[in-house]
Amino acid sequence: MAADTIRTLVVDDSEFFAQMTAETLTEEHDMEAVAEHSGTDALSRLADEEFDCVVSDYEMPEMDGLTLLRAIREDDPTLPFILLTGRGDEETASAAIAAGVADYLLKLEVVEDKQYGRLANRIESVVGQDRTRRKFESLVENSPDGIVQVATDGTILSSNRAMAARLDRDTDSLVGEHLTDVMDPTAARRRVAAVRQAVETGETQELEDSVSGRHYQTQFVPVESHRQRDTVQLVERDVTERVARERELERQNERLEEFASVVSHDLRNPLNVAQSAVELLEPRDETETDLLAKVDRSLTRMSEIIEDVLTLAREGRTVDDPERVTVEALATEAWAWVETGDATLSVTADATILADATRVHDLFTNLFRNSVEHGSTSSRAGSDDGVEHNDESVAIEVGSLPCGFYVEDDGVGISTSENVFEMGESSGDGTGIGLAIVWQVAQAHGWSVGLTESESGGARFEFTGVELAD
Repeated sequence: MAADTIRTLVVDDSEFFAQMTAETLTEEHDMEAVAEHSGTDALSRLADEEFDCVVSDYEMPEMDGLTLLRAIREDDPTLPFILLTGRGDEETASAAIAAGVADYLLKLEVVEDKQYGRLANRIESVVGQDRTRRKFESLVENSPDGIVQVATDGTILSSNRAMAARLDRDTDSLVGEHLTDVMDPTAARRRVAAVRQAVETGETQELEDSVSGRHYQTQFVPVESHRQRDTVQLVERDVTERVARERELERQNERLEEFASVVSHDLRNPLNVAQSAVELLEPRDETETDLLAKVDRSLTRMSEIIEDVLTLAREGRTVDDPERVTVEALATEAWAWVETGDATLSVTADATILADATRVHDLFTNLFRNSVEHGSTSSRAGSDDGVEHNDESVAIEVGSLPCGFYVEDDGVGISTSENVFEMGESSGDGTGIGLAIVWQVAQAHGWSVGLTESESGGARFEFTGVELAD
């Protein structure tokens, strides 16, 4: 028997009708149906076996269909129950609905018109609804979010375990309580107001607030039900850790802004003064000429370091407003900003990603410069660092990964035994900040970056965890 096969119990005091109905449902409608000929026998069968639905005649001796339903409900409040009635009057229909039947049909339509297909459709419908309900209830019960069903006046009708634990109660004891009785009164009043708003508008309401030092994001979803009063499903998520991270990122960005301001103003201004003074000096002999040249080179070096530090500070800010950009366009544009010499670039990546274009531009330029200026020959790290320069031109490739992209070259490579992304790792004339900038750009986007060896023995930087645009 397939896992989704519907098991149906047919109950009727007419042995012929019960057997005919069960056999037809089994043979023609892919169900597993069995027959019983009295309410007592049906209850015994239900005690021993699992069924998805009960189809019962209404008028039976000893125990009629509604009496059978009430007996079933004592053990199983939700088992789908379809009533077959010989009378189509409103009184019978009203009694059936009040008793909690899932559906009801005129028995004559099934018997005389042989509408077993209609009965089968009704069974499939009510069982499908019940299975969906059970899945939903399982998700609610096991959800880490606190979930309660609330009436318009704020009375709790049901609760899952997560909410009960959050309120330091058990699920049963919460039923019938008012929100103001089990949580902070001010927070409860805000929630009651949102519940009423959701009922009045028929639209989901949202609320973010703090309760007892914890931060919560709460949704109020109107629920259509057969209850006599309107209800709302209150779904509450604890976002305290997320809020703490956001605030820490804000503080970090503020510190980076302050740092960039100090570097830009307090260092660059005196540097500009020094450079201007050097330009005005006129050396009197060869010795002074050499000294001025050394000073000028040192000041230029300081200027380069300041520019790289400013870039590093900017790249450290978290990306919070990414845009759709293509890897191909970013790489091609960055290539135009680098003095490439005889080096070549091949871009095979065709992905569209969500990123900060300016910062990814800086990522590519630093990687390209590392390969072009030094052929990735350094056994140590650096973006514009390297022990020796490679006279042979280097070939660089930008390609796609399942969740990102890579940049590789065919140079001698970079040693992976050291932390190549540490600031200051420079063995040549570079500032030793380039790969730190690459790392910062990746981290700001939430990407992972790794260094490995390309097939030709060069350096290969892989970026994963990249968010692809739809």
